[in-house]
Amino acid sequence: MAPRRAAPVEEDPSEPDNEEVSLQFNEPLSWRPGKPIPTDQLLKRLDRLSKELGEMDQDYVNTESLTKVAKDIASHQLLNHKDKGVRAYTACCIVDILKLCAPNAPYTQSQLKVGINQSISYSICIGRGAS
Repeated sequence: MAPRRAAPVEEDPSEPDNEEVSLQFNEPLSWRPGKPIPTDQLLKRLDRLSKELGEMDQDYVNTESLTKVAKDIASHQLLNHKDKGVRAYTACCIVDILKLCAPNAPYTQSQLKVGINQSISYSICIGRGAS
């Protein structure tokens, strides 16, 4: 009698792949003096970045792929932008980057202080319904 063959093992699609995921976002977030990115375009870019960062899992993210964006998002241009939407998206992205890179934040002590203060300020404003 011939030996029985085991049934092929099907992968469960609900189980996540254990492969490292890199950030795909590659649009510019910084600009040269006198050549700013239009606010509507900047908001769209920050929205795409925020959504991509929000979908990433800390256990499977390639943190080196976040280095350039982490540097760009902590820029004075974005943190102090005249548009409150840009500042809010910037704060959200900084929080997501901190979450993904924890416990090794890709920021200096002073950048962390500014970023955290900014995030707290926007959280308070959102909670109060301020515009």
